Amino acid sequence: MAEAQVSGFPVRPDPSVPLVLHVDMDAFFAGVEIRSDPRLRGKPLVVAGGPGDRGVVTAASYPSRSFGIRSGMALSEARRRCPGLLVLPVDPAKMIHESLEVLTILDRFSPRVEPASIDEATLEFPPAGRWSWPNRARSLTGRIQTAVLMERGLSCSVGCGPNKLQAKMASSHNKPRGVTVVPPGAFLKMFGLGKVSLIPGIGRVTEASLARLGIVTVGDLARTDPAVLGRVFGSGGDWLSRSSHGQAEVPVTPAGEEPNPKSAGHETTFARDTADREFLRATLWLLADRVARRLRRGGFTARTVEVRFKLEGRRASRRRTLPSVTDQADDLARIAWDLLEPARAGRALRLLGVAASGLGQGLREGSLLPSDRRRERVSEIGDHLRDRFGEGILLPARVYRRGRHPGERKPGPGFRRPGSVE
Repeated sequence: MAEAQVSGFPVRPDPSVPLVLHVDMDAFFAGVEIRSDPRLRGKPLVVAGGPGDRGVVTAASYPSRSFGIRSGMALSEARRRCPGLLVLPVDPAKMIHESLEVLTILDRFSPRVEPASIDEATLEFPPAGRWSWPNRARSLTGRIQTAVLMERGLSCSVGCGPNKLQAKMASSHNKPRGVTVVPPGAFLKMFGLGKVSLIPGIGRVTEASLARLGIVTVGDLARTDPAVLGRVFGSGGDWLSRSSHGQAEVPVTPAGEEPNPKSAGHETTFARDTADREFLRATLWLLADRVARRLRRGGFTARTVEVRFKLEGRRASRRRTLPSVTDQADDLARIAWDLLEPARAGRALRLLGVAASGLGQGLREGSLLPSDRRRERVSEIGDHLRDRFGEGILLPARVYRRGRHPGERKPGPGFRRPGSVE
């Protein structure tokens, strides 16, 4: 009997294991700038936002990291550590464009791609037999790294595991240009001696609480009685225990696959807290555009808009009910921005998201008006182009406009096409 073929790989009818890859771009912001100007290669540089030395490092190239410079560091401190440091401003349009281009490449390898942030994504592949699993994982990883490097001139590190948790932890294990494969059953062998903070979701507060119990490493956590963790952390104790064994039940969920959705949302976590108004606005418009795309794909309209954010270490949200339902990005983005700005009051954010709820199906109110029909027609054409050529073929115009409120109609100064260099 001939073997079945999946993505060019043989699949045997022996016990199989899920295969998940996590792609993490290497120093993404800095890498994009170095690719745009090869003269920067090998030099210590940072991409930073904010006024002058009061700015904060968004991303640091690997040569600059040898000076102890890291994302989130004050720019004044970075300059002190490296007097010859090159500093480049954040270019939101360029970074968002590159993120979408990389996702377009990943979409060719698997139909199940879940973007995690502007520089990370998770891919799911059909299960493989245990004997062939490691070789298949390494082959896929090499092909992905080669495609991203050859087509976009950027490097990435890839982690492979039987679930999202293990794949994500693996991708950070050997950077840059790393490949880390965690075969089934090898999680504790690889991460058991590492600090508990290696597990995504365990922050400084939880790490300190575990340390008071004498739990410092992942292995310590795995050996701890789940009942003890339950008494200290409540319902979170079960999650801690399962995570310490590399167990995760969270599926890879591509956009639009949620069954019977009550809401549609997208959010992203930044490498460090940022108060850069232009970058936040551009990111918000991109998120609103993705949410609107999901609504239209499912034939839904939304009654309520919500903006989600993380401020000073705490999650928060604001929402508003609309006078009429919508499936248009500009409606979602303008309301979300109006809610966000007074709530953050100029303060820096670590996370930003846009969600639409109160979903229904049917004719949009007022959609028979000529102006609304024109707007819907433009969206339909844009959706058709992106379905055919990929998300990177079009971006919301507001992503390219600097220093202006999302609701303003006139083009602002400093327009750049994606990937351009001044």
